Amino acid sequence: SRTPDNYRLQSFWDYGYKAIAQASNIIDMAKDTDDPEIKSKLGECFYVRGMMYFYLCRAFGRPYYQAPDKNLGVPIVNGTPSEEEISNLSLPDRSTVKETYEQAISDLKKAEEMMTINKGAAYASKEAAQAMLSRVYLYMSGTYENPNREYAQLAVDYADKVINSGNYSLLPREEFMKYNTLTPENNDESIFVVKRVASEFSGYDHYYGIGGMYANIGGMGWGEMYASAKYIDLLNETGRN
Repeated sequence: SRTPDNYRLQSFWDYGYKAIAQASNIIDMAKDTDDPEIKSKLGECFYVRGMMYFYLCRAFGRPYYQAPDKNLGVPIVNGTPSEEEISNLSLPDRSTVKETYEQAISDLKKAEEMMTINKGAAYASKEAAQAMLSRVYLYMSGTYENPNREYAQLAVDYADKVINSGNYSLLPREEFMKYNTLTPENNDESIFVVKRVASEFSGYDHYYGIGGMYANIGGMGWGEMYASAKYIDLLNETGRN
């Protein structure tokens, strides 16, 4: 359950806004460039910022289909606040869910436009932005019982762009069963992933890092989340291991 003093939610908030601030500062420093390589890197920054606003709004705001113009999302702070702003507590209030989604969509569309260089799934790309836009519009489309057909169609359109790019293909069953062991460079199905590299590992990465809550590796990780017996029974009904 989510409680006000949940330190993991606090970390998500803190590091989410650090990513937004760093991306915004880079955008401000190099926004007038005509260099294709730098523009593509700026597109990566827009992607990160748009993605984080979307994720933060999902965590701290209500679903889009529930009065998005009234319910509160998260503050829109595109840059590092000045010392004066911090000392005077002049940071902006929370924007509405609608305004937060509009910021995310604006950033992701800029990312789609600016990223012309695809460096693989471990980096943001034009297709990664399109895939994220598809997900944003899917969340905006509401429920199956009462969908917003305009947003649902946009979700389909952006998904089609990724599929029709020809850059990705579904893995056969044998390879998909080993999905988590494949590096981004050797995975034709992944569009955008987090890649862990040896130079970034600390002594506690397996404990505090991705997967720590699911597994215990070399004495690190607490493994407190497991698939339920009911879920395992459903998988066993298929006769597959």
